[in-house]
This record gives sequence, C-alpha cells and structure tokens, in this order.
Amino acid sequence: MAMTIFSPYRICPIGAHIDHQGGAVLGRTIQLGTTLTYEPNTSSEIHLISERYGEASFNIGELDLSHWARYAQAAARVLKPKVGMHAQVHGSLIGAGLSSSASVGLAYLKALADVNRIELTNQQLIQLDFELEHDQLGLQNGLLDPMSIVYGNKNALLFMDVVTGSVSLVLDSAENDSAWIVAYSGISRELTKSGFNVRVTECHEAAALMKTDAQKLGDVPRDVFELKKKSLPENLRKRAEHFFGEVERVRLGKQAWAESDAVRFGQLMNQSCESSIKNYESGSEVLIQLHEIASSTSGVYGSRFSGGGYGGCVVALAKRDEAEKACGEIAEKFLALHPNLPSNVFVAETGDGLQ
Repeated sequence: MAMTIFSPYRICPIGAHIDHQGGAVLGRTIQLGTTLTYEPNTSSEIHLISERYGEASFNIGELDLSHWARYAQAAARVLKPKVGMHAQVHGSLIGAGLSSSASVGLAYLKALADVNRIELTNQQLIQLDFELEHDQLGLQNGLLDPMSIVYGNKNALLFMDVVTGSVSLVLDSAENDSAWIVAYSGISRELTKSGFNVRVTECHEAAALMKTDAQKLGDVPRDVFELKKKSLPENLRKRAEHFFGEVERVRLGKQAWAESDAVRFGQLMNQSCESSIKNYESGSEVLIQLHEIASSTSGVYGSRFSGGGYGGCVVALAKRDEAEKACGEIAEKFLALHPNLPSNVFVAETGDGLQ
C-alpha cells in the first residue's frame, strides 16, 4: 500500500545568512512543498518518477552530482538503508528560494526510514538532512532549513537556536492582521553553483582573523568584532557587519512578532534585505528590483530575499485585507520590467511542518 509524505517549504523573514555562522534565526512553513508518494521495493533499488524531470533508477550508494535524483541518492548514502523504494515526487516551486532542497531531502529521508523501519528523532532527521546537503552535495549550509521544516507550526513563528538545537514558538496573536506574500522572480537558483559557498568561506575567514580559535562568526564576541573590525579586509568586514547586525534584527523581530508589531517587523525585514545587498553582497539585480517593488507597494510592511539571494524569490509581510491587491500590483510592475520571466506572486498561507 502506497504512503504519502508532505514536506513543506519554509520562509525565513529575518535571519539571512547567519545559521551557518551560529546565529539564531526566524522561520515558518507554508502550505506549499514536496509531496512524495512511496512504497517499499524488494531490492536495494530506488525508482523515482517526477512530473518535472521524468524517471530515474539507481541503487543505494550511488551518487551523480549532475543528476536531478541526487537528493534521493544523497539521502540513501547518509541513511544507509537496506531496502529501496518506488516513489513519485512532486514539488510546486523548485529552486524558488523557499528551501525546496531541504524539503525534498527530508521527504526522501523520512520515506526511506519508513520502508526500512528505522526510527528517527526530529534531531536525527535534521542532522541527516544537513549531512545530505553539506557532506554529500557540497553546500556550506546551516540548520535553518531542516529545523524550520521539521518543527513548522501553522500558528507560530519559529525562533531557532542553531547551536543548541532549541526551538521556541512565537505564537501568532489574534491582533495580528498580517499575511505573507511570496513573489517568485521566475529565476531559479542552485546554491552550490552560486556565490553562496564563497560568502560562507569569507565569514569563516573573518572569524579566524578576529579570534584565532574561532571557526565561525558566532564564536566571536560582539565586543571583539567592534574592537577589530577596522583591521579586517573590507569584504570580510562587510560579511561580519551583516552577521552581527542580523543577529540583533532576529532578536528584535522575535520581540516585535510577540507584540503584534507588524510595522516594526516589516522595517526589520527591509533592514535585513538592505544589509544582504550592501554588506553580504548577495542580491542579483532582478531580486533587488523585486524587493524594491514589493517593499514600496501599498499595504506591504516590508520584504526581503528568500533563500540565498542569488535568484529565487522575495518574501513580504502585508496587511491581510490588502495582500491580494498588493500581489496584483507587484506582479504587474515586475512583469513590465521582465515580461519574459515566468514570475508568480501570491499570498502564501502558513502550514504545519513535515507530515
């Protein structure tokens, strides 16, 4: 009998590029994601059918980094199951900056564990997905994506400490009149082929220059950074400026959400995006245009890049009763600039985590 897993996509309204450096992040899941229907195989072969990519078959242990099935292959390599599966996979917005990679990776891990009767805790699922992308596929990622997807809650923003693994819920207040808008540029991105890994390396270099035993910026106290920042090369100083500023914006964002202060939260989203552009230097011209359109649209509190900022989408916070109208205005203005891009702007309803 076939079984089904739904692994949602996630948005990160504040907390850009800091989870891999040991900073706390904000995230939540939406009602879009990966749907995986599966049943056990009688051998070690994994057979996949994708509406988008076609069919693929491989044995547990194989890995082809150029193949669309690499996330399933990597999942099998880190989990090391004995039995394969037949599975059909569908993802609605692949490469849009909503963490479709972690979404599909977790779906494969959970399905393979199920057909092999392997019991996994939430913490083990998160760690395995990290190993899948970091060790097998070469992405210098953090824990934001898998933590958001595993612990997602329809009625709460997640405050996640990626160092301790702790997650706290910042519940949506009845006074909160906001809605989330996703504005997809129409340009998909592959983080391992973008500037993502370069920026992570620069963050590590900045940390080591300020504190000899530091492996990441989260190992450097803020006062040490303030003391030594002028001695850093300009590019490394900018990366560190972004990190320490974003850590503070996450703290303030958590407080603003708890107080139902959507205006303040939106301002922090705009500040986050501005720092991503100026200090982290991650925004493409198209994404910057989309952010500027979204954040200046009536009814929108603020917006920022979702994902690495190298393509993908912009996430915005808007007044609930003006969100649909705002979507139309954003779409119209962006389409006028880029008529050939398959862009898509919509209200994204929140949802629960991995099911």
